[in-house]
Amino acid sequence: MILKESAWWSLSQFIKFTAQLSLLLPLWIGYQRWNYLKQEYKPIFWCCVMWAVLTVVGEILFAAKLLNLYIWNLVTVLETLLIGYAFYLALPSSKIRFFVRLAAWIFMVTAFADYFFISGLRATTTYTVALETVLLVTLVLLYFERSLHDLRTTPLERHPMFVIGIGVITYFAGTVMVFLLQNSVHGVQKLLMMLINFVLSFILNSIIARAFWLAGREPLHELNSSKAYKREAL
Repeated sequence: MILKESAWWSLSQFIKFTAQLSLLLPLWIGYQRWNYLKQEYKPIFWCCVMWAVLTVVGEILFAAKLLNLYIWNLVTVLETLLIGYAFYLALPSSKIRFFVRLAAWIFMVTAFADYFFISGLRATTTYTVALETVLLVTLVLLYFERSLHDLRTTPLERHPMFVIGIGVITYFAGTVMVFLLQNSVHGVQKLLMMLINFVLSFILNSIIARAFWLAGREPLHELNSSKAYKREAL
């Protein structure tokens, strides 16, 4: 059993560092194509920067055998606000934006209460993670619904924000149970759950990198589709 756990540990560390290094891909492509990034894409870029910086800080604390869990709890809050803001900018409806702002305040209050009173300073903020998933997945689905109307003649797989939405749903819906159960599992089970997180992190980083690469490369008929839709509405 010790050998088995050792093998899983080695595998998880390899995949972990591969996933962390994959963050360099969206950072590099986003930096290179910064002038082509629309305002709603830029919060995603800054989210990648935040992930990279706090990952380094977290690993330094871990190497120094210091508590670093509060770093990952901070990541949960910041990534929710940054990704949520990106989709907030992509949703033009004033009514939807009002409810998004309200949801953001509810999220912040929940995160504060969860960190200091419910889950505590030395545990994963599970209520915050659950609310994060609900909030981000809902925002992406609202954006998808809007895309079906505004981009009816567009190959959606070529639209950067739609691609990012696929990545967000894949990662956050796929990892929510990993973080909710993180405090209650141990040994190989915990390593397996973290492997899921690392693999989906790699997928998310790759999808964001592709979205940044697509920025400014949308097909010509995509650029004209929204105008055509407005003319039909008149």
